[in-house]
Amino acid sequence: MKRRALWIVVVVLLMIIGSGFVPTGYDVLFAGNPFNLDEFVQYEGGSELEGDLGMTYVASLQNSRWPLMVLTLLLEEGVEVVPSVSGQQDMEIGEIDYQNKQMMTQSKIKAEYIARGVLGEDPKLELLGFYPVFYLADWDYKDAVKVTDLLVEIDGEKLESYEHFDQLIVEKEPGENTILTLLRDGETIEVDVTTYPHTDYYGNTVLGVFFEEVFDTSKDENIQWQNIENLGGPSAGLMITLTLLDKMMEDSLIKGNAVAGTGTITIDGEVGPIGGVKQKVIGAANAGFDYFIVPQDDGWENNEGVARKTVNEEGLDITLIPVGNIEDAVKALQKLPEKK
Repeated sequence: MKRRALWIVVVVLLMIIGSGFVPTGYDVLFAGNPFNLDEFVQYEGGSELEGDLGMTYVASLQNSRWPLMVLTLLLEEGVEVVPSVSGQQDMEIGEIDYQNKQMMTQSKIKAEYIARGVLGEDPKLELLGFYPVFYLADWDYKDAVKVTDLLVEIDGEKLESYEHFDQLIVEKEPGENTILTLLRDGETIEVDVTTYPHTDYYGNTVLGVFFEEVFDTSKDENIQWQNIENLGGPSAGLMITLTLLDKMMEDSLIKGNAVAGTGTITIDGEVGPIGGVKQKVIGAANAGFDYFIVPQDDGWENNEGVARKTVNEEGLDITLIPVGNIEDAVKALQKLPEKK
């Protein structure tokens, strides 16, 4: 009997130890400390930042192991456990790295174009094509479109804008044959695919792979980016734009305040929603920032609502600044009181 009890204890211990090497199938999200963008965004001959501009981010443990999940739940703030997205795209590490760099490259181009436009300049802008950002897992043709491809035509029609691209797909039926013209390794190729067999939430036809624009703009040689590729992708767009603007303007936007924030930005200066708002606002407050810029709610997305709920429930000492576009953000910052 004693021997049997001993074996039971041994088996239980081995199971506990073994579980530490078994992925849970869940990602653990928690608050990360914002990056101060001063050193990453440079403008030769421009102004120094009078205060701090921080880009927030969500720290995560992807497909975490049980012991790390438990420790994170006990030790970190703003923790959320969500089904793991790791591996859903079935992409290699190199492909993911390429995609992240492409996203940041486009964030930089948008920041330069928008900032110069706000200051009254008229930089040139060219749409080069569209790069893939997300594949529906059960689309039969996901191997036909590579992460490094650039989409330039659909059914022989050159794409002039995202609206043009979207209209060409919406006009099709689910499962309809489509010819994509792609730039791959410097050569133009055509691939035959079909649209996704099911419509989206709104009843519209979709392709099965989602794209974002690839722009290029005339360069201002005074603008320099220092190791900014390490910061992430599209959610950095708003904050690096504001940092560049502050350094290009004669009068400081933030006037000694510590301002953190997040939000995507379109080439037209519209601020878009992001994920992980709860973790980002907690991270900003914990790091001592005075203000947090958040994409305002538009009836569908609820970044602002989540941020307000988090501030109230967690008792955070930080003021929210909801914005819908770059003009909103600039005006809000210009109204801030000067902080010595």
